[in-house]
Amino acid sequence: MQTPQAVIFDMDGTLVDTERVSQTAWRRAASDLGIEVPERIWDAFVGCSMPDAHAMVDAEFGDPALTDRLFSHQHELYFAIREQSLEPCEGALDALRALAEAGMTLALATSTACEHALPLMDRFGMTPFFSSMTFGDQIGRAKPAPDIYLEAASRLGLGPARCAAVEDSVNGALAACAAGMATYLVPEWATPTPEVVERCAAVLGSLRELPAAVLGRDAR
Repeated sequence: MQTPQAVIFDMDGTLVDTERVSQTAWRRAASDLGIEVPERIWDAFVGCSMPDAHAMVDAEFGDPALTDRLFSHQHELYFAIREQSLEPCEGALDALRALAEAGMTLALATSTACEHALPLMDRFGMTPFFSSMTFGDQIGRAKPAPDIYLEAASRLGLGPARCAAVEDSVNGALAACAAGMATYLVPEWATPTPEVVERCAAVLGSLRELPAAVLGRDAR
């Protein structure tokens, strides 16, 4: 496999452990409201846009008012928990540092809006690693559409085939693959389907494995 000219990272659940915070907040919100939400819905929320997640809960319970209460309460809990316990994902800073030191161009492609994502990048000292950042409020269609990855590559002045992508979710991996990028999946909450595994360049156990996978096993 040809070494890419750039590596484009997802943020939530890939670089910053927001998925753990989000899942904790969802489950606590449902418990507080006395709602039993099937595990398949929590799994589907990983890498899912808020409108699509809202539609899933509406379809499951048929009560838009209940859905609104659940999302509102989860929102409050999420930000409270995030301030207390949010951390970078395991190996994130080491992977960014190793790739940057190897001369790799790095970019961000996150579904999160700029006003929420940029403070997290700054908080954990990640911002200086990136040549370009593309946020969810700057593109039309959410993942699994490829729009955000195509835009991120365009901002770097590169064709998608010259870029690799790093994702934690099935929707994110599908978006990167659809954009034509070599995709490295580092799943935690989401279990990739055989189809997704086949389409990815590799499925990794943690970001600590990423530099060698991208640069080649013998890269130093």
